[in-house]
Amino acid sequence: MTISRRQMMQLLFLGGGAAALAACGGGSGSSLVGGGPDTPNDPDLGGPDPGQPPEPSPVARELPLKAGPLANIGELVDSGVDGILIPAGFSLRLVATAGRQPVSSAFGYLWHPLPDGGAVFPVGDGGWVYVSNSEFLPGGVGALRFGADGEMLDAYPILRNTRINCAGGATPWGTWLSCEEVDDGQVYECDPLGSPRQAQSHPAMGLFKHEAAAVDMATSTVFMTEDEGDGRLYRFVSAGRVSAVNGGEGLDLDNGQLQVLEVSGFENGAYMEDLEAAREIHRVRWVDVQSPDQPQKRVREGILNSTGVGAPGTRFKGGEGIWIQFWPEGAQETVSGYAHPLRAVVFFACKGDNRVYALDVDNDLIEVVFDNAQLEATGEAGFDDVDNLVISPAGDVVVAEDGDAMRLMVMVPNQPAKILLQVPGGGSELTGPAFTPDGSRLYFSSQRAPSGLTGLLPLGRTYELTVPEAFR
Repeated sequence: MTISRRQMMQLLFLGGGAAALAACGGGSGSSLVGGGPDTPNDPDLGGPDPGQPPEPSPVARELPLKAGPLANIGELVDSGVDGILIPAGFSLRLVATAGRQPVSSAFGYLWHPLPDGGAVFPVGDGGWVYVSNSEFLPGGVGALRFGADGEMLDAYPILRNTRINCAGGATPWGTWLSCEEVDDGQVYECDPLGSPRQAQSHPAMGLFKHEAAAVDMATSTVFMTEDEGDGRLYRFVSAGRVSAVNGGEGLDLDNGQLQVLEVSGFENGAYMEDLEAAREIHRVRWVDVQSPDQPQKRVREGILNSTGVGAPGTRFKGGEGIWIQFWPEGAQETVSGYAHPLRAVVFFACKGDNRVYALDVDNDLIEVVFDNAQLEATGEAGFDDVDNLVISPAGDVVVAEDGDAMRLMVMVPNQPAKILLQVPGGGSELTGPAFTPDGSRLYFSSQRAPSGLTGLLPLGRTYELTVPEAFR
C-alpha cells in the first residue's frame, strides 16, 4: 500500500498526541563518495584519496526548518462572525460562549469563563474532543465532543476546583496536562473522555507558574514553560511507564528528574540579550533543579540572597505556549556539523521579549526563530505579547497574541510572520489554538465577549475555523 506524505503526517500526528508532525523533505546528508564515472577513486584521476578522512561538514548556523502551507495565505476578509477577519476561502463558526450551555445534551453544563489553553483528541468513531482550560478561580477544564461530521454532540467538565488553569499539553497516550499559573502551581492530568474525579495532580513535575507542557516519548520527557519574568525552561525526565488516568500506558509523572535548561554562556539566570546572536544556534545542557519540592520562584530568590549567584538555568522572559514538531524517518533533515538529524524540535514562546525559540532535542541546540523585528520590517505592528502556540499537522507554527491587536499568526522560521486571523475590538486575548488531526479545523477562543460593554466581563467565546485542503 502506498502512503502519501499527508497520510503519513496524519498517522504520526495521531500517535504523537501533544505534537503536530510535518514532513519536510528528505535529509540533506553529504554526497556519496564512490567509484562512479564522475568520482573515480584513483586520486591520480582527481578522485578522493581513500586514505584521507572526508572533510567535515560546515557547522550550521540555523536549524533547517521550513514553513508549512499556511505561510501562503492571502488577505483577510470578514468572516461574518463577530467581525472576525479570516483568509478568503476559510470559514468560521461560534461553538461555545462562557456562561451558556454549548449543546442541549450537556444537561445544564455551562461553558467556563476565560477559556485558555486547549488541545484536540481524536476519538475512535472518527470524531474528536476539544478541551479548554479556564484561567479563572476556580479553574478547571471543559470539553466539547464532536462527531465525525463536525456536529457537536456533548459538553462536560474533566477537571474542577483548581486555580488559574492557563495552558497545558496533550500527551501521546491521549490525556490532557492542565497547568496552574500560580506560584506553587501544579500539573493535573485529565481524561478528555472522562470526568473530574479521574484527574490526578503530579507535584513531582515542579511547583511554579506553569504555563504549557509538551511530551517527547522517545526521551521519556515532558518540557514545560514558566510564566515569570525570570522564568526557566524545564524538563521532567520520567523514571518509566505506568497506567495513566485514561487506562493507557503513559509516562510515570510522579517519579523522575526535574531539570532546567542552560544555554552555553548564559548560565545561572543570565539572559540572551543580543538578539542577532540569539538568532544563531547555541549549545545547551540540562541542570538538576534545586529543591524541586518547593515553589521555584522562592527557591531562586533564596539562592540569589544566600550566594549572590543566580539559580541554575538560563532566563526566559515569561514563557508561554510550547509544542513539539516531529519528523518521521526518511524526512529528517541533516543538521550540518552535528551528530543527529532533525527528529524533534520544541518550539516555545516568551512574551517578555516576543520571541519564539526552537530547541533541537537530540542535538541540544537552541535558536530564536521569530522576533518582532522580523514582523515590524514588513510594516505590521509587532506582537503585543506572544502567548499560546500550536503546530499544525502540516508543520505550521501558529502563535496567539495576548494583546489588543488580537491576532493568530503563522510563524515562518527566520522570516516575517503571516496573519492567520484577527478579532476586532481589543480588551481580550486569543487563546487555545488547536488543530484536528487532519488539519481541517482549528479551534481557538477569545477570552472575553466581542468588543463593547461585555468585553469588560470575563465571558469568552470559543470558535472553529475551517481550513481549506490546499492549506493543510
